[in-house]
Amino acid sequence: MRRPTKVIAGLALIAAMTGGWWALRAPAIENRAALALPDPDIDPAATHARREAAIALAKMPADPRSRALALPASGPNRAVEAEHCGLEDGPQFRAPLAQDGMLEQTRAPTVRYMNAQARIDAALRSSPDPLDRAVADLINVGDMRSAPGRDEAVVQQAVSTTDPRLYALGYGLCHSNRPVAPSCRSISLERWTQLDEGNGIPWVEMLAQAQARGDKAGIQRATSHLASATRFDIYLQDAAGAVASRMTEDDQDLAAVDDLAFRAFSEAATLPIPPFQPLIQVCRNHAAGDQQIAQQCIAISDAMYAHSDNLISVAISGALLLQTTGDASRRDAFRAERVAFAAHGSPKPGPPQCQSVRDAMHMMLRQAQIGEVQAMREAARSPAVP
Repeated sequence: MRRPTKVIAGLALIAAMTGGWWALRAPAIENRAALALPDPDIDPAATHARREAAIALAKMPADPRSRALALPASGPNRAVEAEHCGLEDGPQFRAPLAQDGMLEQTRAPTVRYMNAQARIDAALRSSPDPLDRAVADLINVGDMRSAPGRDEAVVQQAVSTTDPRLYALGYGLCHSNRPVAPSCRSISLERWTQLDEGNGIPWVEMLAQAQARGDKAGIQRATSHLASATRFDIYLQDAAGAVASRMTEDDQDLAAVDDLAFRAFSEAATLPIPPFQPLIQVCRNHAAGDQQIAQQCIAISDAMYAHSDNLISVAISGALLLQTTGDASRRDAFRAERVAFAAHGSPKPGPPQCQSVRDAMHMMLRQAQIGEVQAMREAARSPAVP
């Protein structure tokens, strides 16, 4: 059996500790936004941002065992013995990677590994939380459904939900670079704004659509709603957090959970990022001298900076303030904070230790619970692990 490689930074969940691909993409997006330059990463018509974001993460195999083998040793005398955390129970692939980017599977996962993943699947499906049940379909344990069938199963649940996290996931699936699920005809941006009251992200989408069709009234309506938004939540980490919350107490099953958490994270990370460029255009050059719009832009920047669950919105908040007022302090403060995040969360080289996997999964869970930004600020305040 041969399969294409996937991309991840170190272990599946180590990406979460440094902010995932948002942290890697934020500087480029922020810099171009500050100059009000069109950027394919924040243009609503863009499709290559997902590919660039994936490439920005270190190229490593998808299965935990090969990922561990690909990590460099920390020194020439490093002991061969290391905790495996169930890596040897996962599917095994021939190393090194083939030149064509394909891996040849040499052994199927063990019964123990499959049982551990089946327990996660059962826990998600029996949960009273609608997002948990949708995540079970998203990660598709055992590949029981085709990719289009998996997406349709998630979107069907989004159509009938009142949970804004699940609806946002369904909306993202329906507007991503993949075959459109039949149930997408019942997903609407207007419904998202109703379910997710106070969240500015669906209104970022609404502004982009209004600007694309030249709807001045629609632009004004969207900008007004953005100015009154109390938060800017993307829910990037929530799917992986649903898996991480079921972290096993048995070290031997950690790799099986890690694999599913990465699967959930990677599916969410391929969804389109919000189209921030139209918002930048509204606020550029001091809002073209319109004081009312300028005040709205400042209010949007303030809310983004203080109440975003993701790094990219905080980065955009600094660009908005700079465009509207010429004040670069917010941009510069977040740049310094981002450097601190990266320095604090940089994983140590070498084979993974079970506690490192647990720490990374805990970080993923915290990001789902309190948002990516607050979780990373929380981690930066804690003593660094040597």
